[in-house]
Amino acid sequence: MTALRHPGLNAPSGIIAADGDVWFTNIGDDRVGRIRDGAVQLFASKSGAIRLPANIFPGPDGRVWFTSLGSDALGAIDPSAADPAATIRMYALPDGSRPVALKSGPDGRMWFSLRGIDAIGSLDPRAPSSSLNIVNDPAINAPAALFVTPDGTVWWINSDEGTLGRLDAVTGAVSTVAVPARPRAWAQTPDGLLWVTTREPAGLLSFDPRGPAATLRQATDPRLREPDGVCAGEDGRVWCVDTAANAVVGHRPDGSWEFLGAPPEVDGPFDIKPGPDPTVMWFTNKTGNSIGALSAKP
Repeated sequence: MTALRHPGLNAPSGIIAADGDVWFTNIGDDRVGRIRDGAVQLFASKSGAIRLPANIFPGPDGRVWFTSLGSDALGAIDPSAADPAATIRMYALPDGSRPVALKSGPDGRMWFSLRGIDAIGSLDPRAPSSSLNIVNDPAINAPAALFVTPDGTVWWINSDEGTLGRLDAVTGAVSTVAVPARPRAWAQTPDGLLWVTTREPAGLLSFDPRGPAATLRQATDPRLREPDGVCAGEDGRVWCVDTAANAVVGHRPDGSWEFLGAPPEVDGPFDIKPGPDPTVMWFTNKTGNSIGALSAKP
């Protein structure tokens, strides 16, 4: 396990592999960054339009997209450009919408949660300024972490209620699923199960999205305190980070747990994802102002 440090890292938050590099949001100073050949690079909007960048995800248009929580906008940057900062474009969302999470869907659209206006939004990255669609429904309540399954169904966490929200890809109907804990973040394993980190109690919740109510399973461990970001590893484990326990946690298919790391390599971890090499897990240390990497070979 290693940790990359750079004087410009300031509360790094979301992280993702894109275009052969590792990209992340630097929420503490309004920049997005990447790790290329072991070096940290940071990019800012010349206009200062990026404010509190939160989540980040590669778009089907080849750009890397991110939410700008503090400026009610989405941003996009071209990772292949000689000067990526010069390619940053911002796309305005409704005032007070406070976008948090975003993912690309099989329909070619970017989907995102709008926590400030209790809505789910989407746009076509090929025509972002003219294709914005916003879904409002009483079942959407302060949506936070969001996930899109391969069939196009959009899932999110209703953070004020502690329920899971679901937008049916075919009918457009919105519904909720009650769960026995406070959900935090999403992942999906190759067998199709959705996994959610939880608090109260701390653990991992899994279910089959085709029949969630009948398949909910909660896995806990007394060492867990505040699980947050989660992802599926190529090694068969579900990986998450525990912000309060300062640990990277692996949950094996046999139900066993592995707790790895300690400060300073793991210090207030927030998000975790596989890198361009899927056997290496990358995570943000939001408190420790560093980016961590862990070899996760079976």
